[in-house]
Amino acid sequence: MGLDAEFETLFHAYQQPIATYLSHLLGDAERGEELAQEAFLRAYRAMIKGTEVEHPKAWLYRIATNAVRDHWRRARLVRWLPLWENEHDPALSAPDPADGVAEQLAVQAALAQLSPRYRAPLVLHTCEGLSTAEIAAVLGIRQGAVKMRLVRARTQFRRAFEAICGPEGE
Repeated sequence: MGLDAEFETLFHAYQQPIATYLSHLLGDAERGEELAQEAFLRAYRAMIKGTEVEHPKAWLYRIATNAVRDHWRRARLVRWLPLWENEHDPALSAPDPADGVAEQLAVQAALAQLSPRYRAPLVLHTCEGLSTAEIAAVLGIRQGAVKMRLVRARTQFRRAFEAICGPEGE
């Protein structure tokens, strides 16, 4: 199979799951789609350079996670620029509450309160169905660290969700 055919197969198999993962991390579906495209562009460039991929799913999620980290770094930098009016930049604002269902917004708000350190493994495990071993490969950490982050993420998420919706998710 040629390089283009191999990439096309990966793209069709993982484009939607990667975009969904990024959308959950960012709380913005449109930005998630954009970063998914960027992640696949990075993957294609790596494939052109001859990168050997043993586990394509974990490899693609790692590239996507790195794209989100780069996005967050740029967003932090932009927030520190004194002349920047970031409240007028849709890329840095929260999603419009009128665009979704109340529960989805509460979940997104609770996820947004988690640090990226805990949000990424929680989304990868809960929404994307990755195993702790796969998450460890994606994030470049030990499997034990993934398990600990998942425990802490669930606890923090539960607290944040209850603070938003009440103890019974009302």
